Amino acid sequence: MTTDRRRGGPLPAPHQLPTPADLEDWRTAAHTGAGSPWLPVDLAEALVRYGLYHGEGLRMMEAASRTLHEPPRDVAWEIIGADSPGENWEDHRDPERAFRLFRAKLRMAQGDGARLQYKIWLGRRDG
Repeated sequence: MTTDRRRGGPLPAPHQLPTPADLEDWRTAAHTGAGSPWLPVDLAEALVRYGLYHGEGLRMMEAASRTLHEPPRDVAWEIIGADSPGENWEDHRDPERAFRLFRAKLRMAQGDGARLQYKIWLGRRDG
């Protein structure tokens, strides 16, 4: 993997990029109660960007440690619908703003030294 410092994380090698079918399968799952499969940060970001392309924003996001050596769990790394006013989907219902919040949460986890995997839920602005 290479690193893109502007993105703040590792970039997948070309063979690790999700296929269009993967993205569509994950997007479909992200509309269900179970959400997307657990995804590493780069693939979670790919899914959220794919949703944004389709006019969908991040409604909820869970974060979980991939190893036992992570910092203690911090719900601030997640978007759970009970975030501060103006920082969750129910408050702003704006996919672009939800994407900026998603990126801020990823930076927060990275700054805390956490290597997390993410479960994503997507939804349209109007629904």
